[in-house]
Amino acid sequence: MAVSELNTVNEYCLDNIMRLAETKQVVAAETVFDIHGTKLLAKGAPINLAMKEKLLQHKLRKPLESSLSVVDGVTHQSILAEANRLIGEVPALKVVMGQKQVAILKILSKVSLHPVAALLMTVADNSRPGQMRHGVLVSLVAASLGIHHKLSDDDLVMLALAGLIHDIGLLYTHPDYLHTDRLLKPHEWKHLAVHPLIGQIVLGELAHYPEIVTDAIAAHHERSDGSGYPRQLAGTQLTPLAQILSMAETLSGIFTRQEDVLTRACLAIKCVPGEYPHGLISVFSTLKRNYAGTPLPNGETTPLNASQSIQVVKTLLDALAECENIAGHPSLSSDLKGLLDHVETRLTGLRQALKAAGIEQCLVDGHMSTMTQEDSVIFLEIEVIGREIGWRERDIGRDLYLRLGNYPPYAFPIFANLVEILDKPVDSALA
Repeated sequence: MAVSELNTVNEYCLDNIMRLAETKQVVAAETVFDIHGTKLLAKGAPINLAMKEKLLQHKLRKPLESSLSVVDGVTHQSILAEANRLIGEVPALKVVMGQKQVAILKILSKVSLHPVAALLMTVADNSRPGQMRHGVLVSLVAASLGIHHKLSDDDLVMLALAGLIHDIGLLYTHPDYLHTDRLLKPHEWKHLAVHPLIGQIVLGELAHYPEIVTDAIAAHHERSDGSGYPRQLAGTQLTPLAQILSMAETLSGIFTRQEDVLTRACLAIKCVPGEYPHGLISVFSTLKRNYAGTPLPNGETTPLNASQSIQVVKTLLDALAECENIAGHPSLSSDLKGLLDHVETRLTGLRQALKAAGIEQCLVDGHMSTMTQEDSVIFLEIEVIGREIGWRERDIGRDLYLRLGNYPPYAFPIFANLVEILDKPVDSALA
């Protein structure tokens, strides 16, 4: 989405607004005109489904999101109430916040909630229940990491804000790509992968948030080694706030889905060296080390399963073998050789991570058969690191698919089998 497109109503965002209007009063905060000055919606008038086609057919003088308000929507009070609920319900959050709980809640209370941001947060939570909860959790985790990382008070407030609204771009995405019950093929995933950039544009242009916030939003799925998306930024291309927000997003997902969350989280952020800055990993590792309680549960405990990790190792070895086959292809130009080298380097990095943890040797040599449930720490490490590597295999396949779009049509058949190998997840949990 370009800045110039904001005056054209996005049909997916409008659908989400219409659904909100079924349960809450959404009204025009000011008169809505089209680009020619024709009045489409009077100030104070409620929006309803009958207006949908009219709004979609006209380019507006001002973006629609800037002209609407919602009664009884997201407020500072509702955000803080959700924060307190999370502190009581997510044990790992208390560990990350440490003794800074009061200070972090104070930071959250200082966030500037622009009317457009409040509207879109309300729309998002209505469209995908739990979306505000996720934003508040990411905000709290990010602020916790930031305060332990000695950020300034101003930067902490900006970081907390970025965490709250980092996923707003999903409102502008086709709903078929947001279902968590099915796997996205690479050509579908590319539509989802741009949501950080959409959020950056919308919140920068409509809520007028500073670049320090919108840059972090745009980069919340990037990684310090350049393996993230959507722009494969790396190192100093990422601001300190972006690096923290990226890790907070990862940790938040683990905190709410797994048992023994601290151990799992530590393994996840360490398993591929270079993805996250050493300083941030050290902050979280210290917090985990200082926690003296029992392993933190979150929901029902499931039996540890290493079979998925065995499949992940097989996929990795198959992909590296396919890279060797591609290297001998007669139509491989120097440009395509560069692309192949990029993919092979990333895959080799994953294999090195498996070897460093002793997992490839353990699985390939069949040592699993001699282990018992008393070896729970080893089982846990094999499962978690295997799962994390599995996600990254799919990321490499998707990234390769997108990069092939920049090459002549004959390039895709050369790499098609490699894309297919990498795009086969062990199960739906690797989507």
